[in-house]
Amino acid sequence: MEQLFKELTFSNGVKAKNKFLLAPLTNMQSPDQGRISDDEFIWLTKRAEGGFGIIMTCAMPVLKSGIGWKGQLGIYDPKHEDGHYRLNERLHNLEALSIAQIFHAGIRADINYSGDKIGPSMNSEKSAREMSIAEIEEMKVAFVECAIRAHQCNYDGIELHAAHGYLIGQFLSKKFNKREDDYGGTFKNRAKFLIDIIEEIKEKTSSNFLIGVRISPERFGLDTNEMITLYKTLCENNNIHFIDISLWDSFKLVDDGPFIGESLLKLFTTIDRGSKLITVAGKIFSYEDIEILQNNNVDFFCLGRAAILDHQFPNRLKAEGSNFQPYSAPVTRDHLLKEGLSETFVNYMATWKNFVRDSA
Repeated sequence: MEQLFKELTFSNGVKAKNKFLLAPLTNMQSPDQGRISDDEFIWLTKRAEGGFGIIMTCAMPVLKSGIGWKGQLGIYDPKHEDGHYRLNERLHNLEALSIAQIFHAGIRADINYSGDKIGPSMNSEKSAREMSIAEIEEMKVAFVECAIRAHQCNYDGIELHAAHGYLIGQFLSKKFNKREDDYGGTFKNRAKFLIDIIEEIKEKTSSNFLIGVRISPERFGLDTNEMITLYKTLCENNNIHFIDISLWDSFKLVDDGPFIGESLLKLFTTIDRGSKLITVAGKIFSYEDIEILQNNNVDFFCLGRAAILDHQFPNRLKAEGSNFQPYSAPVTRDHLLKEGLSETFVNYMATWKNFVRDSA
């Protein structure tokens, strides 16, 4: 257990005080044109107060056209900057690293905000049109500019959200990317959009600015073999510092295809990753869960629902040791309000099966 509370050092020398990461969680708490609200500020800083060594924002669109849902925090406009400065000042005073997750929803954008749906290829189901080469180049610039903005607003790093079927993941997918130019066809071409963005961000930020990538190992039109290839490519890429594997269930066995019956996690963690640090997310609720992941070469731990239920998860675990008992769902609305969620966030969590109950 002591290892969890030792410093985590990335390959560029940046250190986190422990190995607990707040997952980038959708919360819909910033409805004022993407400006950070007091509710979102409290949600994030309260986890730093509770001992999380790394705080990651929800996915933030790099353009207005990339907004995926109501109340989404933004970083695509100078009007967002004051809130990010304020957030980072507080997080750093609490000795937490801060990571800005950036993305574009692509064909999954909310038309009420985006005005136009775009993707690597036309998608009639989502009423999305194919991006031109000029638009792809403009989109890469938007990602880079938002990373620069995050750097200028004192974030310690960014995470590129290439998972969950959003724009970067759409480029990676044979299902959604039907292009026949330099950004389609072979997997190397489909990965070009992501790799180009990484290289540009590295060139235009500083050596002590963390760059990470979140990937999905399956689902969302992705092929697990190709995701293993991407993982190897990222492990060999000197421009990034960590890889975030979003598993949904960190303990899942593959249920079909050539890897049936194998640990989904081990398909990745048994590969030599050099100096890259790895975090995973998915059904991590207890110290016992974390211990299993530690024994499977995971470097730090991305807590989502556990962090929603208990903002003091790291502090309580450190204080209580073997007597630590995590909270479990369902919980009352009052419990979540006391944990720093707003009514808006609680209402969203109530849409999750068996998470919120109305009374004690």
